[in-house]
Amino acid sequence: MLKQFSFLSFIFLGVLLLASPVFAAETPDASSSVKPGLRLITSPLPINLVTEPGKTVTTELKVKNGGTQKETLKIDLMKFKAYEESGKPQLLEREAGDDFLDWVTFSQPTFTLAPDEWKTITATFTVPSTASFGYYYALVFSRAEEVKPANISETSLVGGTAILVLLEARVPDAKREIVVTEFSLDKQFYEFLPTTFNVKLKNTGSVHIAPRGNIFINQGDTKDVALLEVNSEKGNILPNSSRTFDTKWNDGFPVYQEKVQDGKTVFDEKGNPEYELKWNFKDASKLRFGKYTAKLLLIYDDGHRDVPVEGEVSFWV
Repeated sequence: MLKQFSFLSFIFLGVLLLASPVFAAETPDASSSVKPGLRLITSPLPINLVTEPGKTVTTELKVKNGGTQKETLKIDLMKFKAYEESGKPQLLEREAGDDFLDWVTFSQPTFTLAPDEWKTITATFTVPSTASFGYYYALVFSRAEEVKPANISETSLVGGTAILVLLEARVPDAKREIVVTEFSLDKQFYEFLPTTFNVKLKNTGSVHIAPRGNIFINQGDTKDVALLEVNSEKGNILPNSSRTFDTKWNDGFPVYQEKVQDGKTVFDEKGNPEYELKWNFKDASKLRFGKYTAKLLLIYDDGHRDVPVEGEVSFWV
């Protein structure tokens, strides 16, 4: 996943539980035009750690120099929180009381990488006995000589890439709870598929949770006409925040699909994808007509068992 970093405020959380590498690149400004852009590949993204108060936990950070010149890099610590309901994190600088950032040490806080060279850094989290619940770190890799300009806002990340770490200090009184605050569609009546389901969940607990489940689509006595997955990437919801998951049902005949020309999606003047109706007669048996009922069933771990959360909505095609 290619990331452009110049004065970037947000890193997408949509890949929050993927183990695949993340790519980042810096677009040089006039003051740094003599140097090629910084291109780093990091893995994994993100990291989920669970430990107990008073214990130490370690994890490996892998970073590759994808550029054409030798780079001397450093690791800085930031924190993050949920940004709106889109699944993106907002990176924040340290504030008063953020002592949890002092728990982290690195085997090599600064290091040099040749082009195409990988480096493995060990991050050690020394968790005090007073710790509890969740702590959310952004481990930022950037050039060692990089200085943050004074006029950059607290949510900006300059010329670097970050690995997100979700650390839970597990205690008996942690509250784990997810509630469905909305289960809806973008319309109630459709000419043809696709339909778009909006699942809005709120974490009312004290630690991050990654709920997963399905939407079961029924028509009258016919059960499981379709089975859709919700949060297949196991994205987390942080405490006291909400997150919306969009899931499409597009297995129909005919079906509206995004218009593509020369291998690229076509957008209208407002920046929205254009759609065209596709008639694939091999799928003629998938003609959708009538009233359908969608039943949502998600589960999450409350620390003792899997807890179900449900919702239901009807629509017409």
